Amino acid sequence: MNNISDDVINVISPRRFILLPSNNLSLTNGKKVGNITKKNIIVTSGPTNERIDAVMKITNMSTGALGVKIADELLKEDDLGKLYYLSPKLAYKPKTKSEKLELVQIESALDLLNALKDIITNNDIYGVVHSAAVGDYYGEYAITGEILASLIARNIYNKGLSIEELENTILEVIKNPDVITDNTHKISSYQDNLMVKLGLTPKVIKSIKEFNPNIKLIGFKLLDGVSKEELLRVASNLREKNNADYIVANDLSRVGNGKHYATIINEEGIYRECETKDEIAKSLRKILFK
Repeated sequence: MNNISDDVINVISPRRFILLPSNNLSLTNGKKVGNITKKNIIVTSGPTNERIDAVMKITNMSTGALGVKIADELLKEDDLGKLYYLSPKLAYKPKTKSEKLELVQIESALDLLNALKDIITNNDIYGVVHSAAVGDYYGEYAITGEILASLIARNIYNKGLSIEELENTILEVIKNPDVITDNTHKISSYQDNLMVKLGLTPKVIKSIKEFNPNIKLIGFKLLDGVSKEELLRVASNLREKNNADYIVANDLSRVGNGKHYATIINEEGIYRECETKDEIAKSLRKILFK
């Protein structure tokens, strides 16, 4: 997805980062102060928002509530150096006021990926808790049905194409039309037959260990209404595929009314079963600071 150009998707640059000094007593994956190794942690939280035009976005239902619980729990830790909290503007933010906390505003999946790369490559990061609900799709372009129909007609009219050639030609026009709607301006509220083509967002979790293979990576997987066996199978595959150390497996049908059932797995299998957000947060603190 690195070939996404600015004329297709409007990238909102993350806020300027406050970088930790690295002149002395710095260790890999931590900052040493005296005889104590202070661990720097990143928490990603909330949804990502993908622009369709200047006001419309594709997003999801995540609020960042779990990320807030995790961040607030980690901020209690004496051995925490810096906590970078990455989330969009309207998602929940940690309640704890601390000099250790650095808020970094992102919007899109590409923003999130770029922010992670910037922080990880410029700081000694011990662990990443990647709880953000990264959207699977972004609005690649918008176009009216009339324009798209005209482009297709002009590309296939009177050319004597076979069915396969017709399909390929039409698909190529859909993938790369000559005319698209500018996503930096508001699309008219009265536009008939408006169509939006979606593209795949970058898979953020798979890049984290590429930035630094020594990071302790905790990922999350959310499914809805599946068996526990299926949830753990999918979560285990996600862990292996992305070289994550732990995955927090959630079932949306078991989240609500003060409960948040989750199973934390590692390479050995089930690490811990949790029933609330507080239990998840405390478990992750133990993993990062045991």
